[in-house]
Amino acid sequence: MFVCTAVIVFSCTTTRQYRVSQTINPLQYGLNDAKTGEERYYVLLRTHEEAQRLGVGVSYEGIKNIDLTIPAKVKPIPLSHYTDFAGVTIRVENKQKNLFLFQLTSPLIPVFVTGEEIDGGDFSKNKDLKQGVKLLIINDSTLWVQRRAGHVYGATRKDIMLINNGESANGPVMSYCTSSSTPQGFYRDIAYPKKTVFKNITFERTITSTAKTYLIKVENQYDVELSGITINTPDGSGMYGDRSIFIVNSYKTAVRDVTIQGTYSLDSKSKGQKRFGYGISLDNTYDFYVCNLYARANWGVFGNNNVHKAVLEKCDINRFDIHCYGKDISFIDCNFVSLYNQLSSVYGLISFVNCTFNIGFRPLLNNYSYNAYVGYDVSFERCTFNMGGNNNSIIGLSGFCKEENSRPELKEKCLPNVTMVDCIVNVSKDVKKWYVFNIEKIEGYNGRFGYLSCVNINGLSVSDKTVEMELFNGKIKTKNKVSVKYN
Repeated sequence: MFVCTAVIVFSCTTTRQYRVSQTINPLQYGLNDAKTGEERYYVLLRTHEEAQRLGVGVSYEGIKNIDLTIPAKVKPIPLSHYTDFAGVTIRVENKQKNLFLFQLTSPLIPVFVTGEEIDGGDFSKNKDLKQGVKLLIINDSTLWVQRRAGHVYGATRKDIMLINNGESANGPVMSYCTSSSTPQGFYRDIAYPKKTVFKNITFERTITSTAKTYLIKVENQYDVELSGITINTPDGSGMYGDRSIFIVNSYKTAVRDVTIQGTYSLDSKSKGQKRFGYGISLDNTYDFYVCNLYARANWGVFGNNNVHKAVLEKCDINRFDIHCYGKDISFIDCNFVSLYNQLSSVYGLISFVNCTFNIGFRPLLNNYSYNAYVGYDVSFERCTFNMGGNNNSIIGLSGFCKEENSRPELKEKCLPNVTMVDCIVNVSKDVKKWYVFNIEKIEGYNGRFGYLSCVNINGLSVSDKTVEMELFNGKIKTKNKVSVKYN
């Protein structure tokens, strides 16, 4: 027998106020009677399965700590539309297999869509999409990149669209009306107006764990908010390949007030490529917003693909990365340390406002391994660049592929246009010159770079005026005449 408890939920970090919502609690399902970590896992599983069946939320009010042991027959715990962990600390020992502890997912239905429909945002003649609110997932079955250098896989581009009575609120990153594009569609119905909430949890992985427990997977969703989350991961486990928070095929996702201390990843001293691991991983998102994220890890905290329209605000991180395919990314009041921001095949505007790049951090790298040097614009406004040692440039390349990409959209190699407004460059004593573009990696390439046509620098302040600025630290050829304005 259970009792539904009525609670009023308010959030100071959202613009929407919830009405009275019904919740159930693991205490009602025998949490205090559970004697082992495995029994406690099954109590949580039953609680959330019942919440899903009843269409109610879950509150952990009155619970301070939960120690879980992952059992042999484990499966992810399903989430309903509302989960408030009420500040509980969940510690997990996992010696079984890698899994997501919590999962929010919805099934998709295949649908035929054309490139004309996708590009025009008009699905009014599509019998499956012309009425109601739909979430449309698009996969291009023709690989965007055939093979990533140094790896055995390529890259598949994906897009996500929200459709209301046959009209889309957004378009794709790039056109599907091309000879090489083969779109495949999948959709689900969206019920308004509930926002899905997951909040107020401290999640700890024990040093005794030999398998990875990820916190949450959000899949095929619209309007989800994750907030008040702390993730603690002990160093020295030897494990890698983390994705503590994994968001895939999701439209309008907010992440607020999150701290990530460590991931399952290895530092640069470890040999081989198998060192990666992420605190947050995105794959096919539109309208992704992060506010007040603090994260530190051996590897880059973010590892993403297919990201369209993302905003990071008041974040303190060691990397934001889009491995391949994206558009329109903004950073506001962010602090960057230790590593670099890296992207490949990203279009539109990459914008930094009032951000700080600390010594040792490279502000923007074009990833060479996908051989996808597309045109985009980058803007820095009121940013501070702290340069020292070999870190003396704004934009660089992590490497360079001379070969021509087989995908027609990616054949041309491009460099971005750059705007800097009211920025500060602080140089250490070992910096003799600093550069807008570090092009050392393209030495010996005789081709011409496209897209780049202007570099505008206004109101720049340099700590040592005897240190010269140069546009490039080498010679390159461009298809366009490059206009350089330095005021």
